Amino acid sequence: MSMDMISEYRATMFDGEADIGWLRQGWRGLRQYGRRARAAVEAGDIATKAAMIARADELLNLMSGILDTGDDTSLGPALMTIYSALRFTLLRANTENTPEASLAALNDFEAALAYLDRDMIKISESVLAA
Repeated sequence: MSMDMISEYRATMFDGEADIGWLRQGWRGLRQYGRRARAAVEAGDIATKAAMIARADELLNLMSGILDTGDDTSLGPALMTIYSALRFTLLRANTENTPEASLAALNDFEAALAYLDRDMIKISESVLAA
């Protein structure tokens, strides 16, 4: 599949070119899954914790698939690196044997997503204004 075909497919998914605003909804969804996983850990509900982490991982897969990671792009590859780190953090949260360690990993997950949601939008808005 050529890069042009991939770009056309991506554009049809978003009814036009994807921009950072589309990513923000995904980041908020990830934050919601992280919060629900944290609540499950605090309640001692391991099954719900695992389900929320699995949903977050599925959403990360989807979000990774829509990134433009072509040679002439910078945001897509950067976000791919961030998404890989987020996946590792989810893995930590899911495999830790103590609630405290799981909560620490989920707090790291939330902090990273809060940065993306807040600061990346500010950066993109300032670039558009310039």
